[in-house]
Amino acid sequence: MSKKIQHTGGISPSLPYSPGIEYGDILFVAGQVGDAEDGSVPEDIGAQTENAILNAKRIIDSAGYSLDNVLQARVFLAKKEDFAGMNAAYRKYFGGEHNIAPTRYAVIAPPVDDRYLVEIAFIVGK
Repeated sequence: MSKKIQHTGGISPSLPYSPGIEYGDILFVAGQVGDAEDGSVPEDIGAQTENAILNAKRIIDSAGYSLDNVLQARVFLAKKEDFAGMNAAYRKYFGGEHNIAPTRYAVIAPPVDDRYLVEIAFIVGK
């Protein structure tokens, strides 16, 4: 098997990483932050969580995968106080009536840029 880089419009990293790598029937999506499509960064953890998921969804969709097939989410929060807000927004996309929730871990980690409250990376299967 070989690796295939997955890009989507608007995501062009300036650092040496790929937005997504497909390897066989698995897609690894790099951590996505909570900026909106217009580049603005909301101050609310719920909005940032939704933006991070939607940013990842663009990569997932462009590679022919689906949020329904997310196997694992890796969540990095700037502050533990934001866990409940992140979880409320996350629940709109995963678990409950919608689908089986993926495995997940959440850690507190200082952001590279202080504007960001959350970063989420995904592993997706076909």
